[in-house]
This record gives sequence, structure tokens and C-alpha cells, in this order.
Amino acid sequence: MGDFNEVRDESERRNSEFNASNAEAFNHFILVAGLQEYNMVGGKFTYISDRGDKLSKLDRYLVCLGFMQKWPTASVLTLDRVASDHRLIILSTIQTDFGHIPFRFFNSWCELHGFLDFVNQVCGNFTFNVPEDLAIAIKLRWLKNNIKGWIKQERSRTKGVYEDKKKRATVLDNLAEERLLLEDELHERADCKSVVSELDRLKFLDTRQKSRARWAVEGDENSAFFDHIINSNISINRVNALKVDGVWVSNPVVIKEVFYEIFSKQFTEPMGARLGIMCPNLSTISDSEAVMLEAPFSIVEIKNAI
Repeated sequence: MGDFNEVRDESERRNSEFNASNAEAFNHFILVAGLQEYNMVGGKFTYISDRGDKLSKLDRYLVCLGFMQKWPTASVLTLDRVASDHRLIILSTIQTDFGHIPFRFFNSWCELHGFLDFVNQVCGNFTFNVPEDLAIAIKLRWLKNNIKGWIKQERSRTKGVYEDKKKRATVLDNLAEERLLLEDELHERADCKSVVSELDRLKFLDTRQKSRARWAVEGDENSAFFDHIINSNISINRVNALKVDGVWVSNPVVIKEVFYEIFSKQFTEPMGARLGIMCPNLSTISDSEAVMLEAPFSIVEIKNAI
């Protein structure tokens, strides 16, 4: 962390000389060192000249992948300048609570034995005598909680099976270096490898879905790559602060209220009462013809059309 006296691209300088070769060398250093950078809020530039006409982003935090994986939701905030020509920057790893996170359904769950039967059973057992819109909301919430409980138990069970099979396969591999394995031991080793491979495949499916990335070769199970994509997405897409009336705020309640106000205006009818069409002299069809136009297609009509 600190003043690196260099920028990464031209947008990080204003009215100041940009050297493309220096920026390329700086980015190459960051890439080779395996470093990552958090989004900075509170200001675009950290340095301003004495005259106030030249600005640059010279100060930054660069962290290793292990740091990013441990604190993917960390934030970098710039403070106001006082006497210095540089802004102070703060890296905060304190978790900001924005409330409940959305429920995410993983496609691999459908491949778990007994999962679909469990969901059908839970849906069939649900009864609630309320208006339909409220009932569906309660049913989905109830279904979500039941699925979470079932998945938690299944993961606990499969984790134990995974560790046992993996250890047993290692024991058999070590034993094979000392003597020829018996027929039963060969079958047991193949079974252990099959179980471990299948559980790894399901885990990689979840990781790929979390990353929202499509790898060039389908089936490439580069979990380190996908873990990096996940943490990068979390860091880039996260709104740690928002500028409201010229002031940066990081309070989750205020941020959510601002977003709600913005989107509520987008989906609000701009005109309270629109003009109607008053054309009494237009020719109209009969009621029976109107019903015929709105009627669903009959089986005979579909058959004739085909």
C-alpha cells in the first residue's frame, strides 16, 4: 500500500502526462506478482498538484489472492485532503450488513439422490389458507428453508463419505507400492476413485455456476481460476459507498433507500390520466366476432394449420 508514483491506465490521470510504457510495466509487475486491487470509492484521484490543475491516482492497495479470498467484500475509501496534497486511503475488512442475501439454487442439486422427491413432497405438504399472492410468497420462503436444511445434512454426509473414500484410496495406493493388490482391493480402489471423482465434479459445477464464467473448454475443472473469478466479481460488483448530494455515504440503510427511490421513479407511471380515444364514427365488429378473435385456437384449427 502507499504512493506507487505511477498509474495503470490513462483514465487515472487528468491534465497530467501519461506514459504508456510505464503503465504497461506497472501492470506487468502487478500481474506477475499475483496481486489484486479493490475498487476505490470517495474520490477518483488521490494526488492533486499545488495549483490544483493536475490530478492522478497514485495511492492504492494491492493485495495477494489469499487476502482477496479471505476478504472479498473489503472496501477502499478515500478521505478528504487537509494539509497534504494526497488523500488518505483506508482499507476496511469490516463486513457491511446489507441484510439477507438472495437464495441461490445450484443446478447440481438436481443430480443429488432423493432431492427432487424431497422437493415434490415438501410442495405437496404445503397448505395455507390466504390470498394466492401471499400464499406463493410464503410457500417459496418455506420451501427455501426446507431445501437449505436438506442440503446442509446432505453436505455433512457427503463430506464424511468423501474424506473416508479419499483416505482409503490413499491407503490402497501406498499398499500397491509394496505388493500386488487383491481383486477385492482393486474393486474397492476403483469404487473410492469413482465416488471422489463424482463429488469433485458436483463441487466444480457449483463453483462454475458461482463464477458466472464460461471457460473455453467445457469440462475444464480449474477451481483456482473460478475461485478467482468469484472473488473478483464480488469485489467489483459490490457497492460499498454511494455519493448522495455530494457526500459519500456507506450506511447500508441509506444506500438501499437511494436505490429504491431511483428505481421507483423508473417504474412509476409519468402520466396520472392518459387521454382516451373518442371516435364514435369508426366501424366496429360485432360482439360475437370480438369473442371469436380472442378465443383460443381449437384442436381442429391447429390440425388444419399443420
